[in-house]
Amino acid sequence: MTEQTTTGLDPDSHPANLRPVEVRGQVRAVQMDPPNPDDEPEGGAFQLLLDNGDIIVSSYPAKWHIEVAGAFQANDVRRAVVTGIGEYSPDGRLQRIRELKSFAMVWAD
Repeated sequence: MTEQTTTGLDPDSHPANLRPVEVRGQVRAVQMDPPNPDDEPEGGAFQLLLDNGDIIVSSYPAKWHIEVAGAFQANDVRRAVVTGIGEYSPDGRLQRIRELKSFAMVWAD
């Protein structure tokens, strides 16, 4: 179910260690950033457990807090589908999502 695949964006538009990515996995942790002076949360970060056992970290903007928190609360029956710009190690393994483009939930198999 979890694959580390790249999308069809121009590979020359990012440094070599940054590439478009789409991953699916279980949201295992969520950390909200503290509120700003207007008492609005600034977003936060989450951990995504992939089927191969890798844990990927990504920050997220405040507009996706309900989706991210909902995926965490229902992580036994829902999986997150995340697209963005992934940061890769020199050996080609995905280390983290550096720029989140979309966040959606699907039912687990």
